[in-house]
Amino acid sequence: METNRKGLLSRKWIVAILVYIGLIALCCIVVYAVPSVRGMLEKTYIAQNGTIDVKDEVSGFIVRDETVYAAAEKSKINRLAETDKLVKADTRVVELTPTEEEPEEAKSEETKDSKSEDNKEAKSEDTKTKDKKDAKSAESEEETADNTGRYRSIMEELGDSVKVTEKGATKDPGYVSYYVDGAENKLNTDNLDGLTEKDLKDLTGRKAVKVPEKHCGKGYPVFKIVRNSKWYLVFFEDNESAARYVPGETVTIDINGEPVTVTVSRVDSGTKTSKIALSCKSFFDGFFEMRELDTTVTFVSAEGLVLEDSSIVEAPDGRRGVFVKNKLGEHVFKPIRAKADDGTKCVVFADIYVDAEGNFVETIKTYDEIIAEPTEDDLASLKKKVKKEKEPQAKETPAESKDGN
Repeated sequence: METNRKGLLSRKWIVAILVYIGLIALCCIVVYAVPSVRGMLEKTYIAQNGTIDVKDEVSGFIVRDETVYAAAEKSKINRLAETDKLVKADTRVVELTPTEEEPEEAKSEETKDSKSEDNKEAKSEDTKTKDKKDAKSAESEEETADNTGRYRSIMEELGDSVKVTEKGATKDPGYVSYYVDGAENKLNTDNLDGLTEKDLKDLTGRKAVKVPEKHCGKGYPVFKIVRNSKWYLVFFEDNESAARYVPGETVTIDINGEPVTVTVSRVDSGTKTSKIALSCKSFFDGFFEMRELDTTVTFVSAEGLVLEDSSIVEAPDGRRGVFVKNKLGEHVFKPIRAKADDGTKCVVFADIYVDAEGNFVETIKTYDEIIAEPTEDDLASLKKKVKKEKEPQAKETPAESKDGN
């Protein structure tokens, strides 16, 4: 009895497995034998117009040629040139009037009995005047002391590159700036070759500070001259990302929301990272106070038909293209030519393009239905088509005439 029950259960499992296999086989037959059903399962999208920007987010340092000028002695300052003004050599930028240390005034005690009421009132007025003078003097001393604290380390970094001026004149032509940051001697074009990734990291977070405006101590900065020449944006990237930068080509960077055209000046490859320098001669608001620049580099911005990179295949003859689904449901290979590719999508020419040999090539059109994921069958059919196109055409030979009638 028990044996019969086990045999019955075994037969039921066998029947269930056979039914399951049969259903799977039926689904395969329906999907692959009936084109209309297979077409419903295909992933496609419509080719439409759009724009692709190939970009890179970078953090770089501005390298420029500039000279800091310091006062020869403790002075009162009167600025003669506005900030960002372009001046010639020997132009007087600031007026420096030497000032002497004011001796501390001795305080004398006076008795109330030796002063009349009128003298008290006079003293009161004198005291107010003296207080104003003392306050002004204290303000001056406070500014000078403040300069000493703020600029000592900066001037030490600049070293012998600082030029001392007695009358406030510049020996160099260029733009006037009233900001210093201490990196002027390190980040200049003469040092461009030797700049390392560590050099830039050590300068991260460096802020420019204003030079004194009214009074200054001996040897402290009073203005800076920035040469009217090329400046560079220098940064490091891993070698794979750096491969997108080609020396001599132009790209754009975003500054204050505006595109600025720059040139890829150099790409120095290292073991893991590369040093990239972009050069430019255009200036912008805030440029002379800026040292670090976080910006977007745009390699190319193109408009055309937008395709997904995953739908693009390469034919055996080297042509790149996509499969277009025609009205009959057939997959037709169409060659393409890309204008720009951001790694996920690309923009291509529409209707027709000119190949490298100067031939006009028919390509995809707006609203074509593109096969998103070409199958092995698609690739196999493309391989056969290319092979057939390459086969030599059989040449017709004229029939030989026969004599002997």
